[in-house]
Amino acid sequence: MTVLLIGKPDEDGIDPVTGNPIPGVGKLKQLFAANHPNISLEIVNIPWGSGATGYAPKTEAMIKANEACVYLMPGAPDFGRRGLLTNLDTLIANDPTFKNVWAGDSMQQWRGAGPDGPDNQWGLPYSGGNRVIHWDAKLFKDWGVEPLSAKPTLDEIEQKAAKMTGKNPVTGEQNYGYWYQGKYITWQFLAIAHAMGANWGQAKPDGTWEINWNTPEYEKALEWLVKLSKYAPPGALAADAMPEGFLTDQNTVAIIPEGEAGYYILPFIAKPELQDRYRTSQNLKGADGKGGLFIGDPLTMAASCSNKPAAWEVMKWLAGSVESQRYNFESGGNLPVITDSAAAAPEVAKLVDADSILGQVTSTDNRYPWASSQPRWSLQAAIEAALAGTITPKQALEQAQKETIDWLAQQK
Repeated sequence: MTVLLIGKPDEDGIDPVTGNPIPGVGKLKQLFAANHPNISLEIVNIPWGSGATGYAPKTEAMIKANEACVYLMPGAPDFGRRGLLTNLDTLIANDPTFKNVWAGDSMQQWRGAGPDGPDNQWGLPYSGGNRVIHWDAKLFKDWGVEPLSAKPTLDEIEQKAAKMTGKNPVTGEQNYGYWYQGKYITWQFLAIAHAMGANWGQAKPDGTWEINWNTPEYEKALEWLVKLSKYAPPGALAADAMPEGFLTDQNTVAIIPEGEAGYYILPFIAKPELQDRYRTSQNLKGADGKGGLFIGDPLTMAASCSNKPAAWEVMKWLAGSVESQRYNFESGGNLPVITDSAAAAPEVAKLVDADSILGQVTSTDNRYPWASSQPRWSLQAAIEAALAGTITPKQALEQAQKETIDWLAQQK
């Protein structure tokens, strides 16, 4: 039984920050074999990547070539809509051992339209996380700036970022008030826009989308982001991770949005003293109390899978067992998605800013169904151009809107 996973360690290794062991996919195979000795599990592991070399086109090629039965698939709704996935509703209904062990409405997030109807279960929740705002308590103290709120506002971030950009009054080094990851700027931008009241559109009953980028709210948000980018260090536009020096004493950026669980959870646990300097607040929130990217990816079953009973057993164990969820946590800092998360990662609740970290998990924006499709990349390219100064925010959104409308018109 072949499974496609994304971004897991191929081999056992050592975390360069914590010194702790990082289990490779071989550990996951061993855990599965101990529970299901009659099913031979093969794991194909690919990197996340981006654009044409990212996971999405590789997944597309694999599923069309029938190269696996089970897929870790962030873009499940789109693949399901096109008839490439198995609707799990029938498997669930015919399985007396099945239990919904996932937290909150996690299962509901992966329902969507397909060729046979408007409501299908395309996946089981597998991996989770969050996007938080980190802030450097030492830099705040050096500059005499009040600590960042647990739920900061746009105005607060703008004012404090401006105050902490320049020569540090204590050390004399150049500091920067704000950070952005240029290569993943879409999610940061959408958190800003949601806090300003923007709404991307809606999913229609047939599974297609109505998307509106070119609105006054999005334009205001992009103008704000372009302004805040002036407080970021050179190179942010090309960045795809945290700033240089993050989690060390060499950091020079005060406010660091979009911190993913894989960057900080395991280091905080291994070296609790890091939390003295690196504090955590929730992401920006809109009027609905929500905000920040929904972090969660499902396991799906290809419609072409030749052994669906075995694939179903693999899916249930990978997505729902404490052992598998613990592996996700140890191998990359993924937060457990099962109700019994304390059994899989009891260390998280003991962190200094556990309330903000766990609170962000339960207060994200709703899942973006187009997150792995062309509208995301059209918006990404437009934002990058606006940040580079080659086009205005208004022109950027007009460009993203045109490309998105053209793409939507081609979908069936």
